[in-house]
Amino acid sequence: MKNQKVTLGLLLMNLFIAFLGIGLVIPVLPTLMHELGITGTTVGYLTAAFAIAQLIVSPFAGKAADQFGRKIMIVIGLFIFGLSEFLFGIGKEIEMLFISRILGGISAAFIMPAVTAYIADITTLDTRPKALGYMSASISTGFIIGPGIGGFLAEFGTRVPFLFAGALGAIAAILSIILLSEPIRSQENTEQVSGTKNVIKRMIEPKYLLAFILIFIASFGLAAFESFFSLFVDHKFQFKPSDIAIV
Repeated sequence: MKNQKVTLGLLLMNLFIAFLGIGLVIPVLPTLMHELGITGTTVGYLTAAFAIAQLIVSPFAGKAADQFGRKIMIVIGLFIFGLSEFLFGIGKEIEMLFISRILGGISAAFIMPAVTAYIADITTLDTRPKALGYMSASISTGFIIGPGIGGFLAEFGTRVPFLFAGALGAIAAILSIILLSEPIRSQENTEQVSGTKNVIKRMIEPKYLLAFILIFIASFGLAAFESFFSLFVDHKFQFKPSDIAIV
């Protein structure tokens, strides 16, 4: 039980770090726009590049987590996350920023399905809802705290938040290599995986489709607001990164 709690804590920390890094960019975006001379349209494309990469890669990453194991996918995802943040931190050309965001989306696609499957493997039907609740809380906390930390670190330099996030990702990957072990898959999960023949057909079933629609609407609204609020207050009220972080 103690080892399970440690494992769950490490998984939640990995998710927290990943979404912390996503949130770090928000208060720094306006400053980067001025530095690189990019438009709000380009910022929208950068945001979309992350999401599209995650959308495309997620189904394949989920299948790979079943085929090659949960741990390896989490570790690779964290290293890719660290690389993406580092590239954004040193990038001077818009092409480099797009590569960084695409890698960021790929890293999220690697981490999320593998962590979710890992949690399902180490919990029972009774304890799983609580564990998944912790998972949701760690994602939300990282996304909430990220802009605050990003705004604070931006006082030391516009690129510092990204280098900080990259270092966190690398540390989390190393800790995962050392402390995580491949979980033993429960019989119920094995049967569910082997019985999934047509994912698309299942996705359009009403019991799944409604959940997907709700998640899509919530994610769409949150991403749109968080991504462009900082641009609005910078243009309208000349907010600094620290001001945006506080908001």
